[in-house]
Amino acid sequence: MDILLSVARQLLTPEGGWSVEVIVRVVAGTLGVFAFVVLLARIAGTRTFASFTTYDFLTNVAAGSLVATAITSGRLVEPCLGLLVLVIAQWVVSKSSAISSRVQKVVDNAPVTLVENGERREDAMREARVSETLLQQSLRQAGAEGVAGVERAVLESGGTISVMKR
Repeated sequence: MDILLSVARQLLTPEGGWSVEVIVRVVAGTLGVFAFVVLLARIAGTRTFASFTTYDFLTNVAAGSLVATAITSGRLVEPCLGLLVLVIAQWVVSKSSAISSRVQKVVDNAPVTLVENGERREDAMREARVSETLLQQSLRQAGAEGVAGVERAVLESGGTISVMKR
């Protein structure tokens, strides 16, 4: 029984013991990484994470990393606190984005029109880094026989291409 209590104490006590500094370090570090990944995703553009939203990608990767840290480090408090802060931050950003168009413009990529009235918008395709091959694949998946048969094709904020046939 003493061994179990000793292991439980070790797993539930941060390295160096509990302190405000430990909590602030984990919270600030998690929020800093969250902000960095959102910024990186905004700079890199919509195609970076394909059909994941930035939040899906960030939450899944970070959660996996934090769980791995908890498993491999022998500590539970720091990674679990980090995961909690990450999930709360993701919830706050998602909720804020749903309520405020200003927040939504900051955190979400705007849709990009790639085809309009049967004509490719080459400048938009270049800017969004969408190849002709990818566009044609999306048109085939939508059952369109070519660009001429498309009213509009849009690169959505989640990275997918929506096609509206004529």
